[in-house]
Amino acid sequence: MISQIPADTRRLLLIACTVTALVAGAIGAFAAQSVRPDCSFSVLSLTSESGSSAEQEEAIERAYWQTVAAGNCAPPHARWQFWRG
Repeated sequence: MISQIPADTRRLLLIACTVTALVAGAIGAFAAQSVRPDCSFSVLSLTSESGSSAEQEEAIERAYWQTVAAGNCAPPHARWQFWRG
């Protein structure tokens, strides 16, 4: 069985299986990432320019989810769902 296969061939087979598993895992992780579909919305900010970037990011995030809740934008999906066409 496997003991009849030369050591170099076994090592090559083990390396090939390991690389294949790592590549499949990387592609799976990439495909499972959450992405947002294209969406346009506006955010009105009444803060000064010295306002923190974190506050601005929170306002943008809040506006995005309000737009999603209103049905004007699609919610985020796993990346692989966009590959289906």
